Amino acid sequence: MSPAPPLLTAAEARGPADRPLLVTGAPDLLDDLLRLADAAGVDATVAADPAAVRRSWAHAPLVVVGMDRAQACIAAGLPPRPRVVLVGTRVEDRSVWSAGTRLGADHVVFLPAAESWLVRILAEFGGPTRRAATTIGVVAGRRGSGASTLSAALALAGQRHGLDTMLVDADPRGGGLGTAFARLMPTVEGAPRPAARPPSPGTASGRYGELSVVYWDQQCGPELPTAAMETLLATARATADLVVVDLPWQPDPAAALALETCRTTLVVLRADPPSIPTARRVCSAVRRRCGDVRAVVRTVAAVELAPAKVGELLGTPLAGVITDGGEPAGSVPVQGDRSSQAQQPPTTPVPPLGDRLLARLGILDGPVESGEWS
Repeated sequence: MSPAPPLLTAAEARGPADRPLLVTGAPDLLDDLLRLADAAGVDATVAADPAAVRRSWAHAPLVVVGMDRAQACIAAGLPPRPRVVLVGTRVEDRSVWSAGTRLGADHVVFLPAAESWLVRILAEFGGPTRRAATTIGVVAGRRGSGASTLSAALALAGQRHGLDTMLVDADPRGGGLGTAFARLMPTVEGAPRPAARPPSPGTASGRYGELSVVYWDQQCGPELPTAAMETLLATARATADLVVVDLPWQPDPAAALALETCRTTLVVLRADPPSIPTARRVCSAVRRRCGDVRAVVRTVAAVELAPAKVGELLGTPLAGVITDGGEPAGSVPVQGDRSSQAQQPPTTPVPPLGDRLLARLGILDGPVESGEWS
């Protein structure tokens, strides 16, 4: 455990009014609260003595009081205010509940059980208003469809266009995101971010965003713990602009929790008859937890099944097409006859599929081409 920073004195407790107020003199509890505030992406004002507490009490958007300072706050006669949380030490300690009533606390919670809840509350009330992250889920309609590669492509596209992006591997049974990065960047095996290069035309920002990649621990078993997933998603929504979740083909409780946060879920499948019934079942399961489900179809050279037909058979809007062979991973075919394309390659570079998909989903600014898969 890292040492706690020094507590602020009354003269020093003049933080911005949009910071939550943490009231405790217990170093271990302070460490925990600062860790949760950091997970929520907010700065906090820390106070211990009554004078410092009084100075920030009325204006802080949220007040979290440790049980070690509850009696001091009650004795100080602080005015009633909303959004006060008392952090107790033991559920069976009746004095905690009595102190919560006398303090006028809205909630009495206990750590570590309430960590996920506190992160959400800190993110919601603990700082300046910021737009919540957009969460995109990616799931294979059938095993081996390339969902992890597409997840990595979307995350790299967001990062390349200046978005702070988090890529979450929520598929402990899959091959992992390292393979997907190796496919997209074979010269930098396993690298989580690309080499710096000038922004592409139409980029909204001249900077590169941050890219955070969260891998599953191979020691955690075939299912991810739901509490850890809940905390991770709360942190992602509070600190990122774009969250891409690589979901498992067969969902577990943690994946179901992640799916419920997705604004859009992309189901990736190959354009061959065996994939259709399996992908249809996947789409049906995903729709129960996500209102916007779209298909990304990987063409198969030996099978003449048009992507638009695949979307029709699934009853799912078509978001994009990946050509199988010939084009680099993450590219999109130019509209029109395939034979003519082979003879007359396009003179205008085609943006990578990740860029085009994010544009089509309204996350990036840029032209959205019309065609058979619009």
